[in-house]
Amino acid sequence: MEGSLKETPYEKRIQRLMTGEDGDQYGFYINITDNIVREVKNPEKACWEDETGRPGGVTHWLQQQIYPYILDNEEEKKFRRTFLKEELLRIFQTGQRHIQLGYRFRKGKYITCYTVNIEMFEHPVDHTVECCAIWRNDTIPYINRVMTHMLLRDKYRMIAVLDIQENTVFVRKHTFENTEIPCDSPLEYEGFIRELSEKCIQEKSTEWFQTSASLNTMEENLQVAGTYSFTVYNADRGAERYTYQWLDKEYREVLIAVEDRTVEMEKDPLTDYLNRDGFVRKTENILKKNADRYQFAIIYFNIRKFSGLNDVYGYENGDRIIRSYMDRIQNSTLRPLVLGRVAADRFQALVDAKNLEPAALGKLLQYQVKIGEEQVEIYGRCGIYYIPKQCKLDVSQMCDLAKMAKNKISNQYVQPYAIYQEDMRTEYEQKNLALLNLEKALEQEEFVVCYQPVVEGKTGQIASAEALVRWNSSGEEPMIPSVFVPELEDSGYITKLDTYIDQTVRRFQEERYHKGKRMIPVAVNLSRMDLMNSRLMERICTELQETKVPKQYFRYEIIESAYTIISKEGEEFLKRLRKEGVQIFLDDFGTGISTFETVRDYTFDALKMDMGFVKKIGKDPKRDAIVISIIDMAHRMGMKVVAEGIENKQQSEFLCNHGCDYLQGYYYYKPMSAEEFSKLLDK
Repeated sequence: MEGSLKETPYEKRIQRLMTGEDGDQYGFYINITDNIVREVKNPEKACWEDETGRPGGVTHWLQQQIYPYILDNEEEKKFRRTFLKEELLRIFQTGQRHIQLGYRFRKGKYITCYTVNIEMFEHPVDHTVECCAIWRNDTIPYINRVMTHMLLRDKYRMIAVLDIQENTVFVRKHTFENTEIPCDSPLEYEGFIRELSEKCIQEKSTEWFQTSASLNTMEENLQVAGTYSFTVYNADRGAERYTYQWLDKEYREVLIAVEDRTVEMEKDPLTDYLNRDGFVRKTENILKKNADRYQFAIIYFNIRKFSGLNDVYGYENGDRIIRSYMDRIQNSTLRPLVLGRVAADRFQALVDAKNLEPAALGKLLQYQVKIGEEQVEIYGRCGIYYIPKQCKLDVSQMCDLAKMAKNKISNQYVQPYAIYQEDMRTEYEQKNLALLNLEKALEQEEFVVCYQPVVEGKTGQIASAEALVRWNSSGEEPMIPSVFVPELEDSGYITKLDTYIDQTVRRFQEERYHKGKRMIPVAVNLSRMDLMNSRLMERICTELQETKVPKQYFRYEIIESAYTIISKEGEEFLKRLRKEGVQIFLDDFGTGISTFETVRDYTFDALKMDMGFVKKIGKDPKRDAIVISIIDMAHRMGMKVVAEGIENKQQSEFLCNHGCDYLQGYYYYKPMSAEEFSKLLDK
C-alpha cells in the first residue's frame, strides 16, 4: 500500500480497505475496544458479513478463518497473543501504532506466506481504539528471497520446490537446454525426473539418476540427515550436484537446487590441474572441434619408483615432487593443450604433434628437485599415442594405449619413452585375459609347468632345474610368462599361480622319489606378493614337513626387488625353509637399487646373475669385469653363482673360465614338459 493508513483521512480508510486497490490482499477493520468487526475485504469472496457489527466477532472470525490454517505452532501462538484485546490496547497505550506479523498459511494443497500489517488509531468521535489489519501475500517474494540467497551462494542451474505429499514440483528457475520444462507450473514429480533423465543426463547414468532422485530414496535420506545430495554427469559431461533440503519438514515441502560443479569436480585438489574426468571431457571437446585440422598425440607419464620417494622423503615432499613434475610438463616445449593428473604419480597430456620431439623427452623427464639440503634425482617415463585421423576410439581408450606403450619401455635410462604400436594391443589383451580367466585356466589345467635344466660349470652335467610356466589357452600357442606374469603380480593374483606351480613340482618330485628314480633339486619362484601371504607361507612349511622327499630337492628363488620390501614375517619364513634344508636363491641379481645391501643383510645359498650381464659378455670389457667381480664377491661371501640366459659358446666358456658354478640357458637346454624332463633324467 502506498503511504500509511495513519496519514489517510478517517472517512477514507474503510473505502480504501474495501476497494481492493492493493491487489492480492485481504483484511479487516475492527473496533478493538468493543471487539467488533466493522468491515472485511476478501479477494476470495468468502461470506464474512455475518461477523460484522456484533461484540466478540473479532475473536470468532480469527478462530474460524485464520488460526486453523497457520502451519507453525509458534507462529499461531504469537498471532493469538498479539490479537488479544488486552494486548492490542496495551500496545496502543505505550504509544506504538504499527505492528507487523508474518506466518505461513495453508488452504487446500497450497502453502502461502503472509505478512500482516496492523495500523492502530483512536476514533475521533467516540474515542474507541480501532485498527486496520491488512494481509499481504508474500509467498513469491519469500521464495525469491530464499532462492536469491542460494543463487548468490553458488552457481545454480535449477531451483524448484517439491511438495512430497502432493507429488508435485514447482520449478522456479532453470537453465537446462534441450528440454521444455515450464517454470512456476505444477508438474508431476516422477514425470519431471524422467524428462530430466532423458534430455539432460548422460545416458549411462540415467538409471542411477532416477534411483537417486526417487521420492523414496530422497525422503529416506532427508529424514536421517535433513539434507540429501548426489552428483551426476549431464549430457555434456558437466558435473551437476542435486541437493534436497527441507523447506517445511512438517508439511513435507522440499527445496531442490541443482548446481554446476564441473570446475570443482574436474579439478585435482593437490595440483590445481585437471583430474582424470576433467582431462577426458576437455580433450573430447578439443578433438571434436579440431580433429581434421591438426595432428594430436596423447602422452601418459609416471615417475619411476615414486612410492619409494614417498617412503624416504615423506608424503609432503612427495606432493611437492608431483606439483613440480606437472609444472615442468606444463611449461615445457610440449605446450600441452590439456594436462591432467590421473592418480598418484600418473599424468596425461594432450599435445599438438608438431610440439612433440620424442628424442628431447629425456631432458624433460629427468631432473633434480631440492629437498632440504639434498638434490634428489627424479626419473620419469612416458608412453605416446599418436591419434590418427578419423579415430573412433574414445579418449579413455586413447589414454590406455599411451599407458600400454609406457609399460613396454625396456630400458628407461636409455630411452624413457615408447610409442604405441598396434602389436602392443594383442599383448595387452592377453594380459587382461590372464586376469579374467585365471580361475578357469587353473581348473582346466591350461597352465603347463615346464622344467629348464641347470648344468654344473665344471662338468656340464645336469645339476638342477628351474620350474617355469606356460599358458596354453584353448589349444593356441603357449603364452610366455613375460606376457601375463607382470599383470598377475600387479593385481595380486600371482599367488594363486605360484601355489599351483609349487604343488605341481611337489607332486612331480614325490612321484619320482617313491618310484626310486633319479632326483635333482627343482627351484620354484616366489613373488613379492607370496612373501606377504601368511597362508601361502604356512602351507609351504606344512607340506615340507609332511613330505617324505628329502628337503634338498626343493629350492625357492626370490627376485631381488621382492626381498628389498620383505616383511618380518617373510624373513622368518625364509629362515624356516633354510633350517629345513631348503636352499634359497637370489634371482635377477644386479637389477635392483639395493644389490649389495641385500646380500649383506641376508645369506643366500646362491646368486642368479641377471641375464642382462650374460648377453653383454665379450662386447664390453667393463661389463666383463663386472661379471668377474660378481662371481668373485659371491664366492668370498660363501655363495654359489648361477648364470642364466646363456645362448652361445663364447658366453659359456667365459663363465666357466672365471669360476661360475652353474649355467642355464638355451645353449644347453630349453624349457621342456614334465614328460620330456623325466625322460632326460632317466637316460
